[in-house]
Amino acid sequence: MSAPCTICGNTQNNTSFEVQEHQMGIGHLFHYQQCGACHSAQLLDPPADFAPYYQNDNYYSFHLELRLEQNIVRKIQTGHILFGKYPIIGHLLTLGYTVNEFIDWMKNAGAQYDDAILDVGTGNGSLLTKLYQAGFRDLTGIDPFIEKEVSYDNVRIERKSIFDVTRQYDLVMMHHSLEHMPDPKAALRKAFEIIKPGKTLLVRIPIMNNYGWRTYGRYWCGLDAPRHIFIPSEQGLKQMAEEAGFVVDKFYYDSFDYVVWCSEQYKQNIALNAPNSWMVNKEKSMFTKEQVKAFRQMMKERNKAMDGDMGALYLKKPL
Repeated sequence: MSAPCTICGNTQNNTSFEVQEHQMGIGHLFHYQQCGACHSAQLLDPPADFAPYYQNDNYYSFHLELRLEQNIVRKIQTGHILFGKYPIIGHLLTLGYTVNEFIDWMKNAGAQYDDAILDVGTGNGSLLTKLYQAGFRDLTGIDPFIEKEVSYDNVRIERKSIFDVTRQYDLVMMHHSLEHMPDPKAALRKAFEIIKPGKTLLVRIPIMNNYGWRTYGRYWCGLDAPRHIFIPSEQGLKQMAEEAGFVVDKFYYDSFDYVVWCSEQYKQNIALNAPNSWMVNKEKSMFTKEQVKAFRQMMKERNKAMDGDMGALYLKKPL
């Protein structure tokens, strides 16, 4: 079984391998291929119906914590860090404050409070509610697998794909969603179409051929069969983005301890949502808190060495 590479079209020296569905513990077997040229991977035998692999009762992104109330403290902290607002009280409230990752995303993207922001593959909209708390005022999330649409104040969660979007945005985010799309090149071209000139697309995605793949192979959590239809290498991801018309503004690795403990669980046939998974019940897990802390430090070092398993790519649409 072989096919041209989804990203670069290569047909030479491609290799295939088998991967089980591990996240939900369904166990179905799927076939993947790694490109011999750009080293990206792709699913060769996608299921006819993906819905069973995105069950709302079991899929993690539909059960993230939601906070719908305004938070004045968070708004002051964010406004001070991002825009230099509230110089005195903001300084006091951010002393010793651990900056949330989403603040770094907004800062790197140059996002403003009034910007129109779209989160593609939003799940239940957890990230958008955090941005809402921080003071952002025009927030939309889309996901084709959610059961129902939700609207509250300035946050809208809609059941649709990126190809159904007609509005233009200042910031489009794909947090671990592009790899779920059957045609990533078409998705990036669509993103280019709906982003305003000079504005940003943020793609966070598993990266093939680095530490996790080399260490765990078919048990690497970044494969996530069959939900991840393709997993790009760093080279393949940047090539695909540039072909869509974007200019690469910034790239870094942002892997964390999940890469290690989840992949180690999969080696032991422990699903992500199993009763003894670290994510579900830390007391029943095969790991100690000290081990997970060590995993976190190790992945920080891999990130610095540009050998992480998850990357963040900021892309600009030219003026």
